[in-house]
Amino acid sequence: MQEKISLLMEETGCDRGQAELALEMCGYVVEEAIKAIPRLIKNIVVVKGKFAHHGESQYGLILGILNVKSNVLMRCRAVLSFNPAVYTASIGQNWFEFEKQLYGCRLWEGSLPAESLEMEQRLSHYFRKALEIHGAELAWTAEDALEAEVLAVFQSFFRSSDLRLSMKREILNLGQFQSLRNDPEGLRRPQPRSQPRAEYLLILKIALEEDGQGTAAADLRAGDTVMARIDDSRDIAQYLGKLFGGISEKGPIPILVPVEALEATEAGILARVRFSLGVCGDVELKRDCRLKVLHNTLHRQKTDTLPWWRRFFQG
Repeated sequence: MQEKISLLMEETGCDRGQAELALEMCGYVVEEAIKAIPRLIKNIVVVKGKFAHHGESQYGLILGILNVKSNVLMRCRAVLSFNPAVYTASIGQNWFEFEKQLYGCRLWEGSLPAESLEMEQRLSHYFRKALEIHGAELAWTAEDALEAEVLAVFQSFFRSSDLRLSMKREILNLGQFQSLRNDPEGLRRPQPRSQPRAEYLLILKIALEEDGQGTAAADLRAGDTVMARIDDSRDIAQYLGKLFGGISEKGPIPILVPVEALEATEAGILARVRFSLGVCGDVELKRDCRLKVLHNTLHRQKTDTLPWWRRFFQG
């Protein structure tokens, strides 16, 4: 029995009481107890909040996820916007859906990318300090006291007391956190392939790096890698460009991205590149312009045997 407890503690990092409880629940089968441990350890603290700064007509969302056992800040997200629709977000939804909504609000017109990042940094500093001071007790700190501390961070940021903050804290075990992260919608029937899930797509204006000795635009193929520069003056484009590493202090710099799709036009070739999930870039090229290209030969061997229309839609 003692050997099983020691083995379980070593494998999962749980304490003796948790190991004994897991073994008792699972009929003293160590393999089953290892699977059960994540459901017993409630070390994940999730803080969701929304706020309104009425004096400046600014609205925002925050999310913090902390592991109070390992004293690690797992996530810290924030968005600040002039769009009042941001404040309609429900803090009652699970953290994964809330985080997706927060990211969506960053793409809305009226968002403030630089201020959102600064707020995120201040919140990160606060959460890490809270972990140092409170540790595991943070999970049981009175919710109104926690809300008052976060409100103080906001007041120093806005230099104003004209703020309204609503917060909700949840305590999750590791199993709950992982299940939401890996399957946010829970068990569900898979959608038929004829009904793919729609993707919200943000298209950025870009330019591709040219090379006099490079590949002609007409010879580009989906899967090739090119050097793309974000030439889009919109705030959201500048914000994303910094995240992708495509904007320096001196301005836009080219970054390596894959070509996702190509389409012939009257003027030449319309190329689409992929920066990340939900973010692409489009550029129209003359057929004879030459580009810096890293060819994906394996992809070409596979797709060259397919009809042109299948190559286009499969990317």
